[in-house]
Amino acid sequence: MNIVHELEELALATRLKRLGERLSQDVSRIYKESSLDFEARWFLILELLSRKKTMSITEISDALQISHPAVVQLADQMLEHGLMKASPDPRDARRRLLSLSASGKNMYKRIGPMLQVIREENRKWLLQSSGDLLRILGELENALDDKSMYQRIREGLSREV
Repeated sequence: MNIVHELEELALATRLKRLGERLSQDVSRIYKESSLDFEARWFLILELLSRKKTMSITEISDALQISHPAVVQLADQMLEHGLMKASPDPRDARRRLLSLSASGKNMYKRIGPMLQVIREENRKWLLQSSGDLLRILGELENALDDKSMYQRIREGLSREV
C-alpha cells in the first residue's frame, strides 16, 4: 500500500516535494562522484549571483520566489563552504550583501559542462510524460498567483458551512 498515491490530490504537495528531493539528491550525488563539494540545492543562488553579482537575502528571496528563511539557510551553507562572501550593505548595516567568492566563481565554471547534460537529461525525461510538464507547472503557478491555495480552501470551506 502506498498511502501517498492512494491519497491522490490530498498528497499533492508531498508528491511534488518528494519529486524535487529525488532530483536534487541524484544531481548532488553526481557532483560528489565528480569530486565537487557542491549541492544541487545551491544551484539557483549560484546561478543568480553569477548573473547579478551582488544581492541581499531579500533580493534573492524575491528573485527566486522562495522564503527568506530558506535563502538564509542556503546562503549560510554556501558561505560555510566558501562559495560566497558577505559584506555589510553600505546603505543599511543591518543587511548583508552576498556575492560569489573566487571559489564560487570557479565552482560555477566547473559545473558548467554538467549543467548542459543535466538540462538535456531533464528535457528527455520530461518528454517521457504524456503532457508538457513545464507548461503545466507554469499554468499552475500562474493560477496560484491569481488565487492562492489558502484563498481557494477558505472559499471552499465557506461554501460548505
